[in-house]
Order: sequence, then structure tokens, then C-alpha cells
Amino acid sequence: MEFVDIGVNLAHDSFDADRDAVMHRAAQAGVVQMMVTGASEDGSRRAIELARLHPGVLFATAGVHPHHAADLTIEAL
Repeated sequence: MEFVDIGVNLAHDSFDADRDAVMHRAAQAGVVQMMVTGASEDGSRRAIELARLHPGVLFATAGVHPHHAADLTIEAL
């Protein structure tokens, strides 16, 4: 069976040390594609970068979580 994970936080810096290992374990468990969520301006950029590094496996969302809404600027949009 194959799975698609529709909400992974792989762009978060807490995954910097083991992001590849996390992706490998997910693949071994049958996860064939993952949607990397962008929850801030920087996080969205990082999600897009990751998706570009892993085409067909990682896909990105660009958005702003309500916790970061006060930081959003018109320029960022």
C-alpha cells in the first residue's frame, strides 16, 4: 500500500539534523509523496526549496499560520 502524507513540517529547523533519515523512514513505511507545509514566509520558502530538491516526492504549500500572521507584510504576499 502507498500513502501520501498531506501535512509534514519538514521545513522546520528541528528536522535539519535528520530530515533525510525521516524521509527514508517514511518511504520504508510506504509514504511515496509528502506535502511540506509552509507556515511562515521563511518556512514557505524552505518548503519550496525542499520540494525542488525532491521532485515528485515532496510538494510544497505556501502560507502563514495564524501564529505568524502579525509578521506578514504586503511585500511578502
